[in-house]
Amino acid sequence: MTESPARSLNSRVGAVALVLGAFSTLLLTHVSAGLAPLRLLALAASAFAAWCFCDEMGMRKPLNRAGFVFFAIAVGAKAQLILGVGAGYAGRYALLYAAFILAALLCWSVAFLHRQRTLKVVGAVGVLASVTPIVALIVGHVVVGAGAVLGVKATLAAAGGGVADPSFVTLVERIFGLWAYAAAWMLWRGHVQAEPAGS
Repeated sequence: MTESPARSLNSRVGAVALVLGAFSTLLLTHVSAGLAPLRLLALAASAFAAWCFCDEMGMRKPLNRAGFVFFAIAVGAKAQLILGVGAGYAGRYALLYAAFILAALLCWSVAFLHRQRTLKVVGAVGVLASVTPIVALIVGHVVVGAGAVLGVKATLAAAGGGVADPSFVTLVERIFGLWAYAAAWMLWRGHVQAEPAGS
């Protein structure tokens, strides 16, 4: 990275932490091995980066605060997945993790829409990228619910079982990684400030 025009040390540290968290998250989506210590380290870097990001966005603002709470829940669910949960619960934890990551990204992207033009573009793309999988989750749950009402046993078994196909979680992690790169660039360039002009 080049020298940062960001005014605060928090912006610069947050940008670097976001890049490290995003890079390690994206890299680990291509690895099927456990690598629990590296996955926990990537999760910790992402949590620290989210904290720095929310401080710069203004933690007192409801959307930023809500995004941080959702992200904290996602971090807890992912930590449980990494450390190991019963096979019957792994799917539920993965779904919880993915849903709350998407909810956090949606909150932060909507918060971007209230800022200057450059951030509005990133916010609009972030809203679209997070709403699409959320709609897919809702539609999927409606289908599972309909299957339960109709007595489809295979559907019920799939809903309560382990993570047979982790591709949705991988997609969500990649969306988070790309969003984090964009947010890191905005932090590094000084576009994200705790008190934007006109607020």
